[in-house]
Amino acid sequence: MTASALRSLGFRSLGLCLALVSPAAAADLSEAAADRWTGPWVGVIVGAGDLGGSGALGGVAGGYAAQFDNLVIGAEGEVSFGGLDGRRLGGRYEVEAFGAIRARVGYAFDRFVAFGTAGVAFASAEFARGGERDRRTQLGWTVGGGVEVAITGALSARAEYLYVDLDRDGFDVPGGASIGPSGGLARFGLNYRF
Repeated sequence: MTASALRSLGFRSLGLCLALVSPAAAADLSEAAADRWTGPWVGVIVGAGDLGGSGALGGVAGGYAAQFDNLVIGAEGEVSFGGLDGRRLGGRYEVEAFGAIRARVGYAFDRFVAFGTAGVAFASAEFARGGERDRRTQLGWTVGGGVEVAITGALSARAEYLYVDLDRDGFDVPGGASIGPSGGLARFGLNYRF
C-alpha cells in the first residue's frame, strides 16, 4: 500500500468519524463535557498499512483515560491479527500479529479529542526462504496521532495513524536474514466507554 493510499484511508476514516455524529446522536450526548473521556474503555480496530509488507489487520483494544478540563491522558493496549506481507531479501516476510502498549495525551473540545500517542510495539513475524521458515517476536516503538469523536455518551469512533519501527532481528533460514522493518498503519476504531 502506497503512502498516498494510506493518507487517503486515514482521511476517509476521519470523515466517517465526523459523519457518525449526526444531530440525533448529538441529542444523546447529555454527559457533562468535563467527564466525557474519563473511565475504562474497550473497542475494536481495523487498519491497513505497510510494515515490512502491506496488508490489513483487525483486533481489539482497551485502556483507561482521565480528563482534566480539556486535557485527556491515558494508557492503552491492543492486539491485531491478519497479515502484512511482502518480498524481502529473496524471501517472504510477514507480520501475522501486531500489538502495542501506549500512552496517549489529547486535547478535548466539543465532542472531539485530538491526541498524540507513543509507546512500545511488538509483532509476531515470519520469514520464509529456501524452503525453510522461522518465526520471531520483534520489539520496537511506535508514535502517532489521531482524533476521536463521541457518537453517544458511551460509544466513540476514532481514526489514527501510527508510525512503527521494529528492532532488527535475525531469522534462521538458509543464508540467514536480518530484518528490522518500519512503516505506517492507518486505522479506524469503535470504542465503548464504561
